Amino acid sequence: MLAMISEAWCKSGKCAWRVFLPLLAVLAAGGTSPTQASTFTEEEVVCPVGGEKFTRMALMSISTWGALPDGMPLGSGRFPVELPQCPSNGLVMYRDFTPEEVARLAPFIASEGYKALRSAGETPRYLAYRTAQFLGDKDLHWWLLEASWEAKNDDPAGERARRYNTEFVEAARLVKPDAGNLEAIAARFRLANGLRELGSFDETEAVRASIVISPKAGGKGTEARENRTAWAGTIADLAGPIARKETSRIPIDMLGVREAAGFCLRKEIAAKFEEPPPPPLTAFEQEYCAGPKLSETIKEQRKWLREED
Repeated sequence: MLAMISEAWCKSGKCAWRVFLPLLAVLAAGGTSPTQASTFTEEEVVCPVGGEKFTRMALMSISTWGALPDGMPLGSGRFPVELPQCPSNGLVMYRDFTPEEVARLAPFIASEGYKALRSAGETPRYLAYRTAQFLGDKDLHWWLLEASWEAKNDDPAGERARRYNTEFVEAARLVKPDAGNLEAIAARFRLANGLRELGSFDETEAVRASIVISPKAGGKGTEARENRTAWAGTIADLAGPIARKETSRIPIDMLGVREAAGFCLRKEIAAKFEEPPPPPLTAFEQEYCAGPKLSETIKEQRKWLREED
């Protein structure tokens, strides 16, 4: 199972992160059952601009069990989920377009500016962001956040990842704080985390400490109450990485127990599946992995890993 994931996603010698994140998720789940696995179907798509037809593997179902501090889910497949993109003109079909929008998009995607973005290798979600910006869509910061996931999956320390993250931070600053709106609360937290990844620790802590969750945020009922509690815990947990001035995408103490145990085993994962070796664990990560909180789960996952064909 793990070898199949690795072989499918490792297309170059620089694939450690693209492979590690899904492997981490699979280890966290203790192996995927048929009900947990992602399912796909072949789909024929017609490009709204130009009418080009192409086929793609469309996602039918996917399971998730957690997320990184930047919001990218961990689950039974790779995130972010692939968006359909017209092969010839490069239009990213991130939503349905009206006939009026299609007419406006034709010259936009044929422009030298859009072609330059494609030639520069900008990610599909960044192209979606630029398209949404052109069309006047709202909440553009979320497209920038998801574009940063794509860039960080390829190279978390690369120029593109930092640039996208910086653009997201600037866009998220414009979101008005609202203690009664969970989406606004999420935007403030992602802003704080983005600032942390960029190394702006004083501002990070100022933003984190300013986040207030109203007792009415998200509405009434058990689910809303659980969401408020979860967000309060996540916001509090970010204080640790800020205090130790950690910029990594995956602070180990912000992962669940099973995900953190998988993180501790990443060197063994890489060796078993002949992947590029990951960076060594930091002193804090070594101490965290050696603690009693993870010991039993690490034993279970190491046993499962050794038994996996």
